[in-house]
Amino acid sequence: MENTLEKAKEKYEELFSIEEKAKAFDKIAAAYYFCNFGEMQKVDFETLLFSIYLERILEKDENDMRVYSDYALSKCLGITQSKISNLKVRKQLKYPYQYFDWRKSFERISSNARYENGKIKINIPDRNLYLEIKNAVEASGGYVETQLSQSLLQIRPEYFLDLLMEIVEDKDRNAIKKDLKKKMKEKNLDMDFFESKSIGDQLKDAGADISQSLILDLLEAFLIPAGGNIVTAIVKNIRRILK
Repeated sequence: MENTLEKAKEKYEELFSIEEKAKAFDKIAAAYYFCNFGEMQKVDFETLLFSIYLERILEKDENDMRVYSDYALSKCLGITQSKISNLKVRKQLKYPYQYFDWRKSFERISSNARYENGKIKINIPDRNLYLEIKNAVEASGGYVETQLSQSLLQIRPEYFLDLLMEIVEDKDRNAIKKDLKKKMKEKNLDMDFFESKSIGDQLKDAGADISQSLILDLLEAFLIPAGGNIVTAIVKNIRRILK
């Protein structure tokens, strides 16, 4: 226990310089000393403290998700992983991290994707990132399969195409849609894409054989220059596991 406490103290000193400590106290003071002492609920106070702590970690090591995984933070703060997960969600709602870009974060972890039983599976250690990806899939008309593990994203390849369409920039979508439609016609799948149904649903409604070969061909549409570096990196990672 003593060793764990010492590590937690070392982590705190590593994250907070004298200047950062002053900034943190100013945030706390704003919630208590401006004619509002005692008005903040305990859960909101904990969320504020957690936000201050987590943002210091993100500013130093955002690219390394292991540093701020639920497990790593639970060890430092002495609370359960489930509480850490809940605090992350509350923090992002109340004190959103201004540099959080779920697309870039997804690109980083897409290299850990695997293909099993006809589904693309990716372990996503950050709850906020998982929720953003899930929302992007559902907003496009697709769906992810809910698991007991809240960190495992499991999605059929045809709906992964819808996710990619949400990731590309608006100005690039028309070019990608045009190429996708061309590839469909080459396979005798003449569909009126992107009007009312997701790509995945239209493929299924057209009776397409949603094979790895088909998905690999369709993924090529996202590799055109218009797709952007983020999409290109993700597609390359997914094509690697499908081959």
